[in-house]
Amino acid sequence: MTQETDKRRAILNATLDLIAEHGFHGTSMSMIVKRSQVSAGIIYHYFENKDDLIVALYDEVKVDFTRAMLIGAPQTLPYPDRLKRIWRSAYEYAVSHPQETSFIEQFENSPYLHMWKHDESNEDTRTLYGLIEQDMASGYIQRMSMEVLYVLTIGVAINLAKRQIAGSVIVDETLLEQVAMGCLRAVESS
Repeated sequence: MTQETDKRRAILNATLDLIAEHGFHGTSMSMIVKRSQVSAGIIYHYFENKDDLIVALYDEVKVDFTRAMLIGAPQTLPYPDRLKRIWRSAYEYAVSHPQETSFIEQFENSPYLHMWKHDESNEDTRTLYGLIEQDMASGYIQRMSMEVLYVLTIGVAINLAKRQIAGSVIVDETLLEQVAMGCLRAVESS
């Protein structure tokens, strides 16, 4: 990494930490300056304002999350194993990245979501969407918006992971299989 990318990364990491601790509104630019140990001028070199910084952080976290859903090469698997692998990878990411998962949820349930411009130019995003489109075209999955499909599958994986982290549910392989199959049944074509 170059010094420039190190500074940008420090800013994004500090922002993620602070939002996890204080939320969007409780995190100020001065807090980000202090935590990231870079000057305000450097932050404004990379980001126009706090909103721009938060949207950029979401972009990065979402790319990492999408990349994680492709672990295990689901593109090499037949349906329904492909969708189950994507679901399981999303669950595993959520369990192992609680701050990022919390940030994604906060962002997606806030006015910031309307500021975000979905970028399908990312190769991992194109791959993931292509797999889903392929399963829709083959008649395995109902035709529906990606947002609704996300809520019925990945949203459930994230919520289950949050409950496991909080200790309100004990998750084992049997439960994971049952929930994954329930999500598949919710989106399958009849």
